[in-house]
Amino acid sequence: MASTLDNEENVQIDPTKGKVVNRSSNPGPGREEFRIEPLDFETDVSLGLTLPFINSNGRLFDTNYLSIDQAVSNVKNLILTVKGERVMHPNFGTNIRRFMFEPNYPNLREAVLSEIKDAIAFWLPYIVISDASAEIPKNPQGGSPSFADINHGIIVHLTIRLTNNTIDEKTIVLDIKAN
Repeated sequence: MASTLDNEENVQIDPTKGKVVNRSSNPGPGREEFRIEPLDFETDVSLGLTLPFINSNGRLFDTNYLSIDQAVSNVKNLILTVKGERVMHPNFGTNIRRFMFEPNYPNLREAVLSEIKDAIAFWLPYIVISDASAEIPKNPQGGSPSFADINHGIIVHLTIRLTNNTIDEKTIVLDIKAN
């Protein structure tokens, strides 16, 4: 396949895969911008693996075919990775495990949300957080059986969407607890 050069001698991706648009706000000869249509419309192309790797049926390595589903998997991977755990990327991840045995005060919930938001903003800039909240469980006996009492655990709700997608939104619920 022959590579295509733009007006500044930069190599472009195959022009049949997307649409080339000239920037109108840039003075001078301008640089061409290249956009690729999302792969959500391709039925045979998977975008990545789902988390957890084993589903409830025991099937290994299910794949995502939608960008928003892959974004949810990417957020889970980012949040569950401890900083320093990933080789060659020591700052990838979050440090929410260090909050595990801290007193459950409102500033702790704000710190957990801040840690998650900062990590997503830096490592996953294509994801927009529409809504985020961290709270203690309301009714541990009847509502959330995963918590022993309200003093041990936080529930984090994240509603995310992709940068240029205003239609698809997903909510992620994380139970952060010490057991």
